[in-house]
Amino acid sequence: MNKTITGVLIAIASITNCFHASAQKFTIPIFPDTQEAVTRKHEMFYGQVNWIAKHRDSLKAPIVLHVGDLVNFDNVGHYEVASKGYQLFDKAKIPYAITVGNHDTEAVGENSGSAAPGNVNQNLRKTTKYNRYFPTDRFKLMKGTMEKGISDNSFHTFKVKNTQWLVITLEFCAREKAAKWMDSVISAYPKHNAIVLTHFHLTSNGQINKNNAGYGDLSPEVIFNKYIKPHKNVLLVLSGHVCTTASRVDDGTEGNKIYQILQDYQCADNGGGYIRLLEIDVDKRSISGLMYSPFYNKIDSDPKTRVMFSDVEFLKK
Repeated sequence: MNKTITGVLIAIASITNCFHASAQKFTIPIFPDTQEAVTRKHEMFYGQVNWIAKHRDSLKAPIVLHVGDLVNFDNVGHYEVASKGYQLFDKAKIPYAITVGNHDTEAVGENSGSAAPGNVNQNLRKTTKYNRYFPTDRFKLMKGTMEKGISDNSFHTFKVKNTQWLVITLEFCAREKAAKWMDSVISAYPKHNAIVLTHFHLTSNGQINKNNAGYGDLSPEVIFNKYIKPHKNVLLVLSGHVCTTASRVDDGTEGNKIYQILQDYQCADNGGGYIRLLEIDVDKRSISGLMYSPFYNKIDSDPKTRVMFSDVEFLKK
């Protein structure tokens, strides 16, 4: 075995082993945009799911997250592939949450990632196929949605020892009513560490995006400043859409730190099969993460793809 492979295995072992040493240490696997793998590299996508399912216990993963663009085109074939992959999580009883990306809507064509005919803004809110394959009852930790029976804007809760967690999925460049709904949910769970899962937030250089992508509603900057920043319990904002990795930390209005992480690899090698392994250690007050590809059995060596936040103030019961 060469030194590179040995080094990869040692690094992975540092994440997936010895989790009993800290009762408050766990890892949340995060899927970057999987649209390209779902289109043309199914074994890469299934490899990601299989690896997470296999290592769920050692990771102590309470939930699996997806930053959106689960599929590429608005067709049944792509959703069949995505659904088949997530059936492995269903069988293993692994909870998950998925935020809707622009490619998970009727804003794109059935056989193309280009804009579908019609009003793109209106089509962006049409998610018939997504909800057919990922109805609300498929999400085991889901506690509610903005619209009855529609998975798009939803919230999920879980507990790890003496910490409580809230995950909110927010639509792409959200409508005002969706942002206000998110605001009300965060307010209703003030003792939960909140994670906002949305497709579009950070730019490639780690700035909060100031535009609405030309066809959305509110910009990420407006959503952040008006509906996220004022909450003391918001801890993380996770996003994709932009082909790179970036992170930033902002002060919330109440003096808390809000950690924001971008992960999207779709522009090269069908995504490379990478998963963000976000390790949360409440006892050590840290959040760290790297990108690992089960398909190639390697960690991305670029230092920019790794995050390390210390002195994190977690809310505890």
